[in-house]
Amino acid sequence: MRRALVQIHLWLGLVVGLLWALQGLTGAALIFHRELDRQGVGAMAPGAMVSLDRIVAVTEARSGAKVTMIGIADRPGDILNVHYSGGGPRQLQVEAATGRPLRDRSNDPATPFDGSAWRWVYQLHESLLLHDRGETLIGASGLLLFSSLVTGLWLGFPRRRQWKQALGWRGWASLRAKLFGWHRLAGITAGALLLFTVPGGIWMAFAAELRPRLANIVAHELPYKPAPVARLGKIISPQQALTLARSQFPQAAFVRLTMPTAASPVYSVRLRQPGETRVWSGVTTVTIDAQSGRTRHVYDAVRAPLSNRLADAAFSVHSGEIAGVFGRILLMLAGLSLPALYVTGVWAWWRKRGRTSSRPRPAQAVPEPA
Repeated sequence: MRRALVQIHLWLGLVVGLLWALQGLTGAALIFHRELDRQGVGAMAPGAMVSLDRIVAVTEARSGAKVTMIGIADRPGDILNVHYSGGGPRQLQVEAATGRPLRDRSNDPATPFDGSAWRWVYQLHESLLLHDRGETLIGASGLLLFSSLVTGLWLGFPRRRQWKQALGWRGWASLRAKLFGWHRLAGITAGALLLFTVPGGIWMAFAAELRPRLANIVAHELPYKPAPVARLGKIISPQQALTLARSQFPQAAFVRLTMPTAASPVYSVRLRQPGETRVWSGVTTVTIDAQSGRTRHVYDAVRAPLSNRLADAAFSVHSGEIAGVFGRILLMLAGLSLPALYVTGVWAWWRKRGRTSSRPRPAQAVPEPA
């Protein structure tokens, strides 16, 4: 059985390892991308967020297009990302306290992904730039990675009295021994952490398909889907919708507001309550009818069924933010371990293969002539 697991672990790494290495690099890069994205913007004015109506008016006057969504850029909430339509998704960043435009990520209509390099990295990590098909591929590769982690940890975990050999890199004499030793050591340390974070990525890739099945097994609240209308008439303002949503959760902080359309004639207002596992982008959601102002649906992330709370925590666990800055640093190092594991594993296999093929074959007996 051990020999079979070695072969499974080996060939999974050889066939899918390069994709895992790419996932590890992009995932590690994204851990602190919001903090890095703030560089160069400067200090923000203090104070409460200005009216969303003003933000919409400023953006639409500047862009000549309709605003589709407004959301905080990161945890401080002092920068807002305002998305608007027009030949594809566009984004304007504004100062939350004043509504002052900071930078427009869409000056060039040919610039993809809202003009943000980080958005490009995110799409590469999430779907390989292939949208829904790419998400399915990434989810499947996550399942294979989880299998490889389990087999690798089982095969590489030191047995009794082998810890000194496993950790004693000074005793690794040959290059092959060094490659195998570092591969094993990195796999034991980072692999145990990845074992807890990879399932979160798998869930997010297949969540749309898994949620209805989960609801048939346990108590699970499905996302609210409003009925479309033929034509969207007169609607309440974005600030009115936010005020109505905040009346449901007075202690919650603003996260995001999605504008209504005929296909979805509601304001979807996301808030962050104290106690949510999502550290900055809470998932408490209030759905407001855009025409009547009635509350259509409320999702309370703190009091939701256990299955929902576990699903909501998937992103926090996957990104390491559930454990604060220290957890994010560990996750970044774990992500960087994947390309290191790929390089050391393939290199060690190649040297072993070359060494085996270069061995002289035993001489064949030459029959004497009759």
